[in-house]
Amino acid sequence: MDPAKYLSLGKQTVITPAVLQLVTGIQGSVSAKVERLLNLVSGLKVSRFDINIFRKRTGAQIIEDGYVTGCTDNALAFITLSRAAGIPAIYVETIDLDWLKTGGRSIQGHIYAQIYDQDKKAWIWIDPAGNRSHIQPPEDMVIYQVGLDSWDIGLVDFDSLEKNFRIFRQNWLLNNK
Repeated sequence: MDPAKYLSLGKQTVITPAVLQLVTGIQGSVSAKVERLLNLVSGLKVSRFDINIFRKRTGAQIIEDGYVTGCTDNALAFITLSRAAGIPAIYVETIDLDWLKTGGRSIQGHIYAQIYDQDKKAWIWIDPAGNRSHIQPPEDMVIYQVGLDSWDIGLVDFDSLEKNFRIFRQNWLLNNK
């Protein structure tokens, strides 16, 4: 994957002057910067899930609103800050392997990020909601899609998530008998 592509701004990961202000002065290695950025994201207030705003805010709006409602918000805020700090960042949408196998009403997944560490010439997995860096790719999750942000991969609200995940599950079941 070309790191330059993941410095690009998606429609949901625009960089505002307020976001730039937050990353001004963050220096050091990529690892040191990532730790500072994760701390900024973990400092956002945690609010309960709200279907009315689910996947409808930009990373900058999440940061400026001062709260997250789940892993999508954490990842969008982290990715927006990372790109503002000059770190290529990929949005990684995953689906829980157990949900793929058994289905059910409640769709299960998680959002990760991958950042490019220029010094190591490697992509590093990050769990912004868990405030963890340098994690192993999750074995209990299946990558649905990667992109610049949620809107970039066609997930703009709960209905689009549910529809696309169910279609993905049908195809996954056919290919994993």
